[in-house]
Amino acid sequence: MQIIDNKALLVSTKYPDKITSNITKSKVVQRYDESAEVLVSWGFEEAKRLSELNIKNVPSPIERDYDWPGQYTPMDHQKTTASFLSITKRGFCFNEQGTGKTASAIWAADYLIIKAYKKDSCSVPSIYHVFCVGS
Repeated sequence: MQIIDNKALLVSTKYPDKITSNITKSKVVQRYDESAEVLVSWGFEEAKRLSELNIKNVPSPIERDYDWPGQYTPMDHQKTTASFLSITKRGFCFNEQGTGKTASAIWAADYLIIKAYKKDSCSVPSIYHVFCVGS
């Protein structure tokens, strides 16, 4: 998966119609013998939908849009964890003890709450179940 100009994702897949039929802001840009490349707008709803379609390693727009507030600057693995948690409907976080799972979950939740308020809503966009498992 490749991020194009911080605006779109280029997804290589064997099933391009699965993506284009489920995401309106997507189109097939190149077809090969057994696969295709699909360009998908890099927005929250599109990233969440790609994740729901079981596309692996989908980057969340949290990486581009969020300012990571707080006393500490997040480490790369914390950003990756928050990215995963922000677009995964049900996810388990099995990061090791002491790696900042709680901070990652808080940043992901904060991002989702901010997204909800920007939509003039008072709730998180959808019900998310997040489990952080520590040793």
